[in-house]
Amino acid sequence: MGLQVVERQPAVSAMDRRQVFFLLVSVALFIGFFLPSMAYLVNRWSSSDEFSHGFLVPLVSLFLLWRKREVIRQTPLQVCRWGLLVLAAGLLMQIASEWASVTFLKALAVPVALGGLVWYLIGTQMIRMVLFPYLFLYFAVPWPDFAIETLSVPLQHFSAASSAMLLGLMGVPIERDGVHMWTPRFDVEVAVPCSGIRSMVAILGIAALVGYLTQSRLWGKGVVFLTGIPITMLANVLRISAIVLMGHYINADFAMTFFHDYSSPFLFFISALSLLGVKKIVERV
Repeated sequence: MGLQVVERQPAVSAMDRRQVFFLLVSVALFIGFFLPSMAYLVNRWSSSDEFSHGFLVPLVSLFLLWRKREVIRQTPLQVCRWGLLVLAAGLLMQIASEWASVTFLKALAVPVALGGLVWYLIGTQMIRMVLFPYLFLYFAVPWPDFAIETLSVPLQHFSAASSAMLLGLMGVPIERDGVHMWTPRFDVEVAVPCSGIRSMVAILGIAALVGYLTQSRLWGKGVVFLTGIPITMLANVLRISAIVLMGHYINADFAMTFFHDYSSPFLFFISALSLLGVKKIVERV
């Protein structure tokens, strides 16, 4: 008489249903608890030019996860209790932000708690596979106001001094006093929005993405990412210099109402070309 081995498929399916139920409950609780923080993030992205790119960041992270879908399917899920510590830190940030009215903690609590919850649910091996798409989410977190103010002042003076020097080398009769620059036909002040701080976060995100997608070596990824800082600063100097040139040689109204307001694509174009150049150089090393 032959014997047949009977696989216990129903038990496995029941376990899968319990896992799905636990996941749905966890997601519902997470959304319910962090809904005020999510609403704050959406409002800040909608009302701030510096962080309007925040809407795109989660979409980019999802795209990166989709690119790794085959590796993710082959990686086993394992519960990791260390994730609960990170989740607890995110919960404490959320409570502290409501209690002390610290908006930066309110924004930071969402990705921190999300990382802890995901780490707990999928385990260390899987979190390593999705680490960059997760870390990329932090580019959507608005910087605290004190950080923007602290960085803006030296960036203002650097942009004004460098632009005045470049324009002087080009033969433009330029004078400068602090962040105020003028020619016989045009004068401009490098205010906080023109310091480059608006573009730096977005360009750093692009630099991180370019490094991640194009470089296989860790140091190469780091070099491409870090060059986003000087590239942003130099691109902003070119933008300010172009505004002064147009104001001096063409028309002040054209320079300030048209080119000034719609020159952000020019800055990103220069930055993107520079990043591609850095990428080529790193690949040859």
